[in-house]
This record gives sequence, structure tokens and C-alpha cells, in this order.
Amino acid sequence: QDFVFSVRVLNEPRDMAIRQPNPGYVKESAVINAPVEAIWSMVAPMTFKFCSNVSQAKKNEEGSSILGQYTIAYTDNTVQTVKMTELSEGHSDKRSLAFEMIQSEPPVSYSSVMHQITLTAVTHTQGGPQTFVEYSSDFSSDADAAAIQDCKYKKIEFFQDLQKAVA
Repeated sequence: QDFVFSVRVLNEPRDMAIRQPNPGYVKESAVINAPVEAIWSMVAPMTFKFCSNVSQAKKNEEGSSILGQYTIAYTDNTVQTVKMTELSEGHSDKRSLAFEMIQSEPPVSYSSVMHQITLTAVTHTQGGPQTFVEYSSDFSSDADAAAIQDCKYKKIEFFQDLQKAVA
């Protein structure tokens, strides 16, 4: 009985693209010296009052639900409208929210981006309460390297500002 097998060599550009991670995904994380509830009270309202690069942020629609559209004005005169798409408060030790950018003035160089912020209580600490914060962004395939890198650095600033605010 004969056995037939084939070997496929991955040397074509289309094959290599399959194996590479999505270059339009950015995730940064930090441990912040504060309890989940303290950080959530600053992040969930989407006002970003603790962020040094945000001059103003507000909810566009009235109503009791936190879901909706928000306008965020930055210190560099960029104004973006985002839509909160997810809010999870089901566990006392883990919270998350997600939002997508739906408009930017001036316009950005990519079609879309989805952001997610997740807070998880650190269960074993050497001192006071701590929270593990993850902030990720998933860009459309037309995002260039400059936009991805800028997002990475803005997340680092976000964590620095957050730690200052709870200190």
C-alpha cells in the first residue's frame, strides 16, 4: 500500500501574511496601585478627567444608560466622537468597557478602531490594593505604523496619568 503526502512551502507573500499577527492590534497593560472600584469610577463615565491630553469629554445623549456616544476633545485640538459598545460590571473583581471611534476632526488615516479597557483586581499583593489594567485597540487593516505607534504611546501616558490620579 502506497502513502502519498505533500509538503507545502510557505514562501509566497500571501502565505506569510496568514502566519503573522495582526499588525493593527495594540495592547498595553499596567498594575495601578488602587482598588478596581476607584479606577472604575474614573474610567466608566468616559470623561477621562485624569488624562493630561484630554481637555474635555462629555456624553452626547441624555438618559440613564451609560451606553451611548461621547465627544472627547484633546489638547492637540483633535475632537473625536466615540460610541460605547460594551460595559461589563458583573463581577466585583473585574470590569470592562469597549468603545469605537465613529468620527474624528481632523480625520484620521484609518477606517476604524475598537478600544477595550479591562480592570482586574490583583489578588496577591505586597501592599495595598492593586488593579491590573489592560487597554487594547484593534485597528482596521488600513492603519499605518505611525497610527499604531502613536496609540501605543498614548496608552502609556494613560497609565501614567491614571497612577498619578489615584496617588
